This record gives sequence, C-alpha cells and structure tokens, in this order.
Amino acid sequence: MTTPLLDKAKKDMIADMESRQIGAILWDNATAGFHYIPVATLPSGKVVNITGLYHYGDDLYLVEEENPRADINNYYNHDTEVKPTVVCLSDTVARGDLGNPGEEDGFTLDASMEEWLAIADCYFEALAEK
Repeated sequence: MTTPLLDKAKKDMIADMESRQIGAILWDNATAGFHYIPVATLPSGKVVNITGLYHYGDDLYLVEEENPRADINNYYNHDTEVKPTVVCLSDTVARGDLGNPGEEDGFTLDASMEEWLAIADCYFEALAEK
C-alpha cells in the first residue's frame, strides 16, 4: 500500500541517504539497541525481520534478515575486528555487493505504513550508532 505521505517519507529518506553518500545501510538487530525490531509483512503473509535499506534506482528496498548478500558478517575481518552494529555502503559498493534487488531474493518493497514508519525510525537510530 502506498500513499502520498508514505511516498514523500521514502523520498526524504532517499535524499538523506544520498546526502550522506549511502547506497545501502545494514544493521545488526541483535546489537543495535533499537526500541523494537523492524519487520515487514510480505504479500505471502510471512513476516520478516528487516536489517537495512538499499536505495536502488528510484526505489528504497527493505533488506530481509536472511539475505546472505547483505549479511553484516560480510563486512568485517573476523580475526582482527569487532563485529560492527551498522555498516554503510557507498552506492558503488552496494550495487556490486547486493546487485539488482528486483532480481534477487531477500529484498522487498512491501510493508505497511506502520511498518515503514518503524523501519524509518530504525534507519535514523542506526545512523546514530554508526
């Protein structure tokens, strides 16, 4: 479901990501300390945890938790670094690592307005943790 208000909110988040040169932001729900775990209900009725946002083309995709391409564990050296809570990827790195979300599993545009509001809140909380 989309509304003019929701469309504007998504465009504002895209503009914010662009101003920060972020193509995708990934977070670890287990360590982020969010007020709640962001979720989305897929058209199939399945509820998935959301672990990031990916700006691709004119769309803002939700990153599903079980997406192996967007696993936060891919973005640090396990032998010498502490696991990050938040990882921001440039547009170039996001496109190279995550691919076309319209052709890959683990990305969705589907969420209710309430779910998008919670996810937007988590986006700004993740930026504060970065």
